This record gives sequence, C-alpha cells and structure tokens, in this order.
Amino acid sequence: MGLGLVLLATPSSGDAQTAKIKMGSSLSPPSLESITPYVAIEKGFFKKYGLDVEVVEFRGDATHVKALLSGDIDMSINMGATEGIVSAAKKAPVRLWVVVNPTTPYHFVARKEAGTTLPALVGKNVAVSGIGAISYHIPRIVLERSGVDPEKLKYVAVGSPADRFKALIAGKVDATVVTNTEVAKLASYPEIVDLVNVPKVVPEIPYEFGMAREDYIPKNTDTLYKLAKAIIEANRWIIANKAGTLEVARKILPDESPEVLSKTYDLADPRLWGVNGDITEASYNYTVEFLKKVGYLETPVPYKQFFRPPLRRSRGEGTGQKLIDENASLRGRFHVGGSAAKQGFLRAERFAKVRLSCAL
Repeated sequence: MGLGLVLLATPSSGDAQTAKIKMGSSLSPPSLESITPYVAIEKGFFKKYGLDVEVVEFRGDATHVKALLSGDIDMSINMGATEGIVSAAKKAPVRLWVVVNPTTPYHFVARKEAGTTLPALVGKNVAVSGIGAISYHIPRIVLERSGVDPEKLKYVAVGSPADRFKALIAGKVDATVVTNTEVAKLASYPEIVDLVNVPKVVPEIPYEFGMAREDYIPKNTDTLYKLAKAIIEANRWIIANKAGTLEVARKILPDESPEVLSKTYDLADPRLWGVNGDITEASYNYTVEFLKKVGYLETPVPYKQFFRPPLRRSRGEGTGQKLIDENASLRGRFHVGGSAAKQGFLRAERFAKVRLSCAL
C-alpha cells in the first residue's frame, strides 16, 4: 500500500521566505501530459506559496540526471520514473519527493508495413529516447507481458516523443512509444497503427517522477513542502479544468493545433495526473522487479527509503485506522466546471487509492 499523506505540521523555518527554483524536465519540447509544472506557473499555484519557479528543459533523462547531480538545477519534476529508480539503485544520491504522473500516457505504435501485431515486430527497430530510459523499458515490458521476447527487437536512441514520431513517419524506424499528443494526430497518418494503449496493459508503471538530491531534501523541507502542495493542486486543477489546461498548452505548445490538444486531453487516462503526488508500494515494486529481471539494477532502494515526500505518513497507517475519505475533501476543494470535466474528475477520483488524513 502507498504512503498515506498528510501535511507537515511544522515546516522548517530555515528556508527562505521567497525561493527561486530551477526545476528540470526531461521533455523538450514539453507535452500536454507533462504540463503540470507549466500549469503551476501560469495559474499561480507556485506563486501562491511564494515560489518563483523556472522549468529547465532537457532532451532526455541522461542530461537531466547530470544537471541534477551537478547542482545546475535544484530538483527535477519530469524525470522518467525508471531513470529515477535506476539512478538511485546505482548509488546516485537522489530520492523521489513527488510523483507527478503515476501511470503513463504511452501508446505503442508502428508502421503498418512493419507489422500490425506485437509478434510481427520481432527483428524490427524501435525508437526510444535513450537506452535505459522509460521509453526504452515501456515497450519491453509491454512485449514481455504480451508473450513476445523483448530481446528480439532492436532499440535505437532518437529523442523525445515528438522526435520519435517524426522518425516513425519518415520511415527511419519501425515502431516506438509515443504519448497521447502524437496519437491524437494518427488520423492524418494512415500508415501508422496504434498497437497498444500502454496504461491498459501495464497500469503499474509510473511515468514522471520529481527527484531531488539527498542533501537538498533535509535542507529545504519547507520549499519542497510548498512545491508538493502546488504540484498536487495543479494536477487536481488540470483534471477539473479542460479549457484552462488547453489555454496553458497553447502557450507552451504553439505548434500544436487546438484540435490536437483537445483530443490529447480527452485521450488521457484518468489516472495520469496524480491527485495525491504519490506511488503505491506495489507499483514501485512491480517496476523494480522488471528492472531487476532485465539487468538494469541489482539491489533497488527500498520503497520507504526511496520515496521521501515532504509530507509525512499518516498516523493511521499500519494500524487499521480508517483514514478520512479523500473524495469528500476533494469535492469540497474544487469547483468542477462543465459536465465533461466533472466526469473526468470523478473518474480520477475513483482511481485514487491513497486516502488523505487531511485535505490540502
């Protein structure tokens, strides 16, 4: 079971009143699925807590991790979950402080000429952002769960979901995993087939993690506490406000049409934008076991050592005490606009597994 979360009673008084934060993202350009920090900036969630946040974009996890370890950025917000897990297991001094996306927005797509089923892709080239990145592990997990040996495909480092989609259209690769943003455009590309909606096959795999250096966490508890509140509030706002989310998306993704952005939002799995900022221990352990199986880590960091949220565990955890039903607290904190938005919000609400002892 995941960690039940409540607000810290007394945030550290040592942090500055106003904090300038450089927050890394592995996606450049960004995507609607990774829009949370941009919404938090544009809609004032960070400002509400006295935070001046800049999102620093990287093309892939490798350069992102280097920047985090070197101190070029203060923390990450959109780092591939598998990269975060593997880096910590390999003794990088980083830990998880918030989960932005507890499930993925991925679809496994391919050129029709390459194959219209997963077994047909044996021997074909699959584009990934980098070897070892989440876009590398996701197709391998999907293939294995579907009975196909992932070692029988070839993996080619290409870049972001947008870069991989361009390579697929150009016929430079046979298949790849892309986000809902690219899937929203498939009607214009009849030569591309959507083989698998990934969260329907492997809902356990998280997408993006917020990671921080171990030495940063205890020195900046108040800052991380406020950042976590802002991120969680932004995610809940995204779920409840399609029109507002698309308004922000048009600013950061000016090359995408309003129609594509609208369809992308509608395609999103209702669990994509995590309403509690956490990951269950079961999901973490599933991901870890797969990474161990394929040789990407030997000794993972235990869940409760890896996940270091600036929100402490509920007093009721492990005692059988029932936590306050978060559904009531969520409804009480939001004005859900429009029936479609309300239904999306309620769908996400049903998927939320962790109860809050205290509403944000």
